[in-house]
Amino acid sequence: MLKKILFALLGITLFFILAAMGISLLYKNEIKDLITKTANEKLQAQFQFEDASISLLRHFPSLSIEVENSSIIGKNEFKNDTLSQIQKLTIQIAPLAYLLDHQIDIQDVMIEKAKLNLHILPNGKMNWDIYQAGPSESPQAKSNQNTRISLEHYQFIDADIHYTDEMRGFSTQLIQLNHEGSGDFSQDIFTLKTRTEVEKLSLEFLGKTYLSEVKSKLEAPIEMNFSKMEFAFKNNDLFLNDLPIHFDAWVAMPDTSIDMDIKFHALKSPLKDFLSLVPLLYQNSFQDLQASGDFALNGYAKGKMNGQSMPGFGMDLRISKGAFSYAKVPVGVKQMELDLHIDNPDGIPDHTLVDLKKLQLYMNKQPIQASLFLKTPVSNPYLTASLKGVLNLGEIAKIIPQKNTQMSGTIQSDIQLDGYVQAFKQAQGKASGYFNAHQIQYTNSETKQDIRIQEATASINPKSLIIRNISAKLANTQFYASGSLQNYVLYFLKNDKITGNLSLKSPLVDLNPWMQNRGGNTDKNSRSNTSASTSSSADLKIPKNVDFTIQSNIDKLLFKDLVISQAAGKMRVADQILSLEGLSFQLANAAWKSKGSINLQESQNPLVQFAFSIQHLNIQEAHKYFSLVQKFAPIAAAAQGKVDVDFTYAGSLNPDFSPNIMSTTAVGNMDLVDFNLKNSASFNQLLSLTQWNQLKNLELKPTHLNFQIKQGRLQFKPFEVQTNLTKFHVNGSNGLDQSLAYTILTDIPAKSLQSGVAASLNQQLAKLNPNLNLEKIQQALKMQITVSGTVQKPEFKVNIINSQTTNSNASVTTQAKELVKQEAKQQINKQLDEAKAKAEVLKKEAEALSQKLRQEAYANADRLVEEAKNPFAKIAAQKIAERLKKEADRKADALLEEADQKAQELIEKARQN
Repeated sequence: MLKKILFALLGITLFFILAAMGISLLYKNEIKDLITKTANEKLQAQFQFEDASISLLRHFPSLSIEVENSSIIGKNEFKNDTLSQIQKLTIQIAPLAYLLDHQIDIQDVMIEKAKLNLHILPNGKMNWDIYQAGPSESPQAKSNQNTRISLEHYQFIDADIHYTDEMRGFSTQLIQLNHEGSGDFSQDIFTLKTRTEVEKLSLEFLGKTYLSEVKSKLEAPIEMNFSKMEFAFKNNDLFLNDLPIHFDAWVAMPDTSIDMDIKFHALKSPLKDFLSLVPLLYQNSFQDLQASGDFALNGYAKGKMNGQSMPGFGMDLRISKGAFSYAKVPVGVKQMELDLHIDNPDGIPDHTLVDLKKLQLYMNKQPIQASLFLKTPVSNPYLTASLKGVLNLGEIAKIIPQKNTQMSGTIQSDIQLDGYVQAFKQAQGKASGYFNAHQIQYTNSETKQDIRIQEATASINPKSLIIRNISAKLANTQFYASGSLQNYVLYFLKNDKITGNLSLKSPLVDLNPWMQNRGGNTDKNSRSNTSASTSSSADLKIPKNVDFTIQSNIDKLLFKDLVISQAAGKMRVADQILSLEGLSFQLANAAWKSKGSINLQESQNPLVQFAFSIQHLNIQEAHKYFSLVQKFAPIAAAAQGKVDVDFTYAGSLNPDFSPNIMSTTAVGNMDLVDFNLKNSASFNQLLSLTQWNQLKNLELKPTHLNFQIKQGRLQFKPFEVQTNLTKFHVNGSNGLDQSLAYTILTDIPAKSLQSGVAASLNQQLAKLNPNLNLEKIQQALKMQITVSGTVQKPEFKVNIINSQTTNSNASVTTQAKELVKQEAKQQINKQLDEAKAKAEVLKKEAEALSQKLRQEAYANADRLVEEAKNPFAKIAAQKIAERLKKEADRKADALLEEADQKAQELIEKARQN
């Protein structure tokens, strides 16, 4: 690993040098673009920086290269994972060495305020393995290169390094690291002189903290052998706070593995040096601490470390006849005995053995005793442990005085564990005992924390830790809890997931003191949507390894200026997600039902998803407390009435826990009840514009609306509002930018308008055609209101339109003329229809008369023929009958022709009118 990091740093440094020397004559922006492009071609990561400069004057005759605010962000598995952030990188080289001797002589590399995050995934993938060699950088090509590189001095100034190895369960943090080294890197064998100081060093293994914010210092000459890739530390002393640890180390990197042989010891040192590693002691007047007794420490790490294995390790720690106290405090810790042995011969984590044979101490004559034996911690931990004693917090406060802190109360325990953890899960093995806490009080005047536990009792069996009762008060919050936790042994051993079912009851949950402790503002004049609060959602964290189901009943909950009452429901805390089911409560004098989740996996901007059902929500109360209403429905500030709402909501939270409005999406419906706008300035402006005085008494009947919020805009589906005056058809939206875009269409009772647009229209109609039926025309009129502009400065346009008219922007005179034309056309059409009807009647009468004439003539003719007596008389009768029929046909046709002519004359006359 060290080899890869060293080569990566040297490779990036070399790149900057070559790029700077090759492009020093180009413009600044071209330099920046070329460096960024070339770096991103060479790295499996995204490289960027703010500024770069090259100067021969700054450290003449050396060439000085400076890069400001650079960063490397990973790709693929490490997408959005920042490998490094360097505020300033300065490289000083000797250009003449390259020109004369083909050698890159790096005189100094200075890295200021760097933040490095080194990360190994469970599959062994490393986030710093980002350099990708091109074809020209093959081993054969490299062997043909004659360029030599030398480095004289390098240093890190005020750097933070975070290293996490998920594969091995190891992590360390070095905060405020200052490190420098000097040597002749042009030689294969030389001594590198290093000096390192770390303000805060922390170390964790398998979920347990072994060093916490320890101040460290090391001055170490390192024998470097680059030809064999071997490095030796000899006779070095590492200081951890006041504890000196002598160590010898040998490290070799012949390939991708690292071979090591490290030994350290601190034999028979004063106990006080060891106690300096205890943060609570070291940070509280450690110079005044008096200690006696001895301790011995020795350990080793030996073997090979690579992607599949790690070296073996071990440690022995013994304390005998230990005692410590402060000079001015009458009580202290006495008869401290400790015997701890840790061993792992081959580096396989499951082969780790921890044997705490003895831990004993007396606090004001009260004994505390503990022991622990652990093996096979990964596959199936076997555990033998015991803890017995009484811990008096008041005595601890005397023994270890802490500034701004007061403690009192007692914790008593007597537990025994013996068996395999997998057996514990099956309720087998030995696990028994109890924990009792009584009258615990913890107060910190600086952080304003006030914790009181009146009573807490718990017991264990192989499967569960049973919480029989907790009665506690945190600041103003009083709560009572009970339940059980499973897998508690593995949780305490190596932070494995713990599950549980709990019942929580509280008469009052007040979150505001905790918000204030984080710097928030809970002033009663502030609203839940304001940015005045500086509390951060990043402070709200849910552990990754808990899975709790909590049945809660809370009489009253206070959050900023929200007062929530009668809250009941089921909560689940798992995978850093808080899920709520069947939640019901009272808020803003309305009944709420909800289910949803808050995802804190991204704690900077938590994601929320909820479904709400709200009954009888006062509109002004909604505007008072909720930012969504303030931003998307500001008219609610002047509205009166109540609303029922059902909607789903999704989005993210700002750092002050308020909704991120631009990320909000919502879909739902609402029912307006007893809604009016009598106190709205915009409504009064519209009333003045229309001069529809009856609007003063407008009363809305219950109205149903469908809406959605998306991309910063509230959009309503077209809806109809029933009122005591008329119907209103509404369509439109308004935006987070306070813009308005609405169209309102309503039937207008023109007879009741004495002035304004409708009255002007009536006057124009009367001038154009006094004989028009105005009452009939008015029944076809509608008022169209368009609303635009912004919430602060709305713009209204009012037009009177006919139901058949599409030009809603026409002037009053134009609309009047159009209505006259329409009315005249309707009258013409009516006369024409009447003429056609009369013509049809004439035709039918003529048809009937002609038919009757034919029938009578034909009947008479046929009778003459029948009455003839002889053949000659019949022939004569037939001739007469034929003439009678022909005469009848002529008269009938004449009747039809005359009727048709009269019908045509009627129709033509109607058309001419």
